[in-house]
Amino acid sequence: MKSYERREKVARAIKREVASLIQQGAIKDDRLDQFVSIVDVDLNPSLSSAKVFYSVMDSSDEGLGHVGTQAALNESAGSIRGVVARKLNLKYAPKLIFVEAASLSKAVEMVDLIDRTVAEDESHHEG
Repeated sequence: MKSYERREKVARAIKREVASLIQQGAIKDDRLDQFVSIVDVDLNPSLSSAKVFYSVMDSSDEGLGHVGTQAALNESAGSIRGVVARKLNLKYAPKLIFVEAASLSKAVEMVDLIDRTVAEDESHHEG
């Protein structure tokens, strides 16, 4: 139980620090021009690697920003790992792997679909 509690505590701290770095603009990469949100961190039991789930709020229809965002985050993972290790005073920082969490983009798609359906329904009832 104790190792699980430590793992959860470290995962929450990593989530907070990575989100803070992104929010402060500490990652200098042109591909990170969209709104990026850190959703969750899944730390393996040995604390050697962590999947960092992020979500992108992108207004474009192509979704090309999502690929660039993931590439930018994964290319910056080493430097982010170093900063996280220093800030959290970790002897061994976990390897960070960034994975897009589709929940936010799916929610936005659903809201758009509902809005279009309601608008179509209203236009049918007017005519």
